[in-house]
Amino acid sequence: MSELGQVLQTAREEKGISLDDIQKITKIQRRYLEAIERGHFHLLPGHFYARAFIKSYAEAVGLDPNDVLSHFQSEIPAQPPQEQIERLRRRRVASASEKLQAGRWVTRSLLILFVLLIVGVIYMAAVNNNNLTAPPIAGNTDAQLPDVQNPTNNPAGATTPPAATQPAQPAQPMQPVEPSPIVETPVEQEKPTLLLESQKSSMYNYVLSAGDKLTIKLTAARGDCWLQVRDKARGKKYEEVTMRKGDEKTVELPVNTAYMVLGKPTSLDITINDVPLDASALKHFPSYVQIKVAETPQQTNTPQQP
Repeated sequence: MSELGQVLQTAREEKGISLDDIQKITKIQRRYLEAIERGHFHLLPGHFYARAFIKSYAEAVGLDPNDVLSHFQSEIPAQPPQEQIERLRRRRVASASEKLQAGRWVTRSLLILFVLLIVGVIYMAAVNNNNLTAPPIAGNTDAQLPDVQNPTNNPAGATTPPAATQPAQPAQPMQPVEPSPIVETPVEQEKPTLLLESQKSSMYNYVLSAGDKLTIKLTAARGDCWLQVRDKARGKKYEEVTMRKGDEKTVELPVNTAYMVLGKPTSLDITINDVPLDASALKHFPSYVQIKVAETPQQTNTPQQP
C-alpha cells in the first residue's frame, strides 16, 4: 500500500464510510477505488483519470484535494511525454508571438524618437539664427564699468578696501585616541518557544526558537490516531504507527526539522522539546505538520562607552 492510499483509507475509515459509499458519491467504480488505496495506479484508465479520481476521493472523505495532489505528486502517474511536448510547442509559439510584438513596439518607438529629434534640431537652428541677427543694445556701457588697472577712473565711492590679514595660528598637536575596551555581553538562556509561522489549508508550519535536535512526545489522550514522523528533506522515515487511546510514544530525531502526518490530531497531546503544541488548532483530518528549529543568534561584542 502506498502512503497516499493509506492516508485516503485512514480518512475514510475515521469517517465510517465504506468503498460502496464512496462509489455512490463519486460515481467511480469500486475496483478503481481499491486500486487507489493499494497504490496500483497503473490499473486506472490513464494519468488524467488517475488525478481526477484521487481528487474526487479526497473530496469525498473531507480532505483538501489540492493539498493531497501537491504532497503526493511523486506517487501520482507522470504526464505522458507527447502531451508535454504539445504544451512546450504552444509555449514556444506564444513566446515567439510576444517577441514579435515587442520588436514592433521598439521599432515604432525609435521612429517616433527620430522624428522628435529632427523637429528639435530644426527648432534650435531657428532660435540661434534669430539671436545672431538681433540689433545691438543702445547706450555706451563701457564708461559705467570700473577700471581695475587704473584706480583713478573708478567712480567715487567705488574704492576697494584692502584685504585684512590675520596672523597665522600655530598648529595644535593631535591627541592620540585610545581604543575602547570590548566587553562581552553574555547571551541569556531563554526557554524555547513554539510558534505557528504559517498555515495553508491542512499544512501547518511551526518554528521552534532553539535546539540542535528534536524530541517529539505523543500521547493518545482522547482516542486512536494513525501518524507518521519523518525527515522529508532526506526522505527518512522515523516512525509510522496507529496509536490506541492511552498509548505514549517518544520519537528522537538527530536533525532540526521534522515532518508529521497526523490522521486525527485532536486525539493527541504533543510536546516538542518539552514545549506543548496545541493540537486543538489542527482542524484538518489528516493534518500535515512541519517543525523546524530557528537559527540561534551568535554572541555579539558590544564596545564599552568611554
